[in-house]
Amino acid sequence: MFEILIIAAIVVMALACRTSSRWILAKLGLLLLFTATYLAAYWISGSHVAGVSALGVWILLPWVEIVGRVRKLRFPMRSEVKHRFPPSRSSFPQLGEMSGEIEKAGFAEGENAGWKWEETDNFIRIFYNAETRMQASINHVETELMHMSYVALTTRTLDGGIFTTSNYPYSFTLKLSPQHVVNRHLMAEDFAELLAEHEHFLTKLGVNGDDVRELDAENLQSYVESDMSHQIAHNLSVGVLEATDNGMTRYTWRGCFFLWYQVVKDMLLA
Repeated sequence: MFEILIIAAIVVMALACRTSSRWILAKLGLLLLFTATYLAAYWISGSHVAGVSALGVWILLPWVEIVGRVRKLRFPMRSEVKHRFPPSRSSFPQLGEMSGEIEKAGFAEGENAGWKWEETDNFIRIFYNAETRMQASINHVETELMHMSYVALTTRTLDGGIFTTSNYPYSFTLKLSPQHVVNRHLMAEDFAELLAEHEHFLTKLGVNGDDVRELDAENLQSYVESDMSHQIAHNLSVGVLEATDNGMTRYTWRGCFFLWYQVVKDMLLA
């Protein structure tokens, strides 16, 4: 009975942590679930080997999801990023506060846009700083199972380079195009900290003001659409995606292994 109470307490703590928007608490929640799984198997069998084997189920579960559901999904060769209204306040209550932080840093609000892939609904609010020629965006991803938001800062150079700093909390589900370099900064407390990290990122790479490309502030969504098209084309060329008969794309088996590795990497290392 004592062991059951301990496991139940750990599971409750884990679920509470997993509902937090803070990355470190969400990660703690996952570690607590691992702990509860190990202890349950160990106390039932009396074997550490059984405990470790039970943890292996967590590694296999993503593969079942990928083969059973993700491989059946279809993605367009080219996604059109269209103007759209923002999500409701109940769906994304932080949008106004996040927009205020970005505007306070000298960015002007440009466009509300979005696109949809299968059951995943993507919203993006794009901003632009004409002085630094830097693009900022608030991104909100919504499915039946979860809502997630993150912020990204992007600088585009005259030679076609794309440099992004983001607090996106997961590994990417597709490979980045060769010209796109991403710096993930998960621990940013606010937009000002993310902006400082992006400026440091550019300095470290030797990107200065003379290298930066000026953007068309009236057509910012076209850059997002172009980035997505280049990414899809790159993943087709390296075998992560393949074309289907109806002009769509899907994950290849190689792509499934890539995606499974990304998910497991997030579980164990991120």
